[in-house]
Formats: sequence, structure tokens, C-alpha cells
Amino acid sequence: MLLLPGDPEFNRVLATPPPNWRHFAQSTPDFAFVARAGSGILEPVSIADLEDYLEGGEYDDRLEEIGEGEDELDFDF
Repeated sequence: MLLLPGDPEFNRVLATPPPNWRHFAQSTPDFAFVARAGSGILEPVSIADLEDYLEGGEYDDRLEEIGEGEDELDFDF
């Protein structure tokens, strides 16, 4: 079966944790999942790699891809 963008199941499959995540979690207890810019595929990463993802601009790139902008994340108190 081939799932292409636009198929209702496409995003669900992308949002499914990768098969190796449990092995990664056993070797790296402090981890997070990130959705890679360009593909949206979830990947387990260490906390140091998460910081790089957030501060290095890849997170911003991913937000642009999915139509979320910083202005939508601003909170007025």
C-alpha cells in the first residue's frame, strides 16, 4: 500500500512514532520526538538535539511548512 499526501491516512502514519523509538528510549531516557522539516516524519532525539532543533531554526521551518507562524503562538496577557 502506498500512502501519498492528501490521503486521509497519510498524516496519521507520519504522526506514528518510529519503530525504533523504544530502543532509543532505553538508551536515552531523556528524549523527545521532533517532526523533521521537509518530511514531517517523527524522530526520537536527545534533549541536546532537541535544543538544537528548537534554537537552530528547524522548528521554525517546520512551523512554516504546516502553516503555523510565530504570530499565532504569541499570547497576550
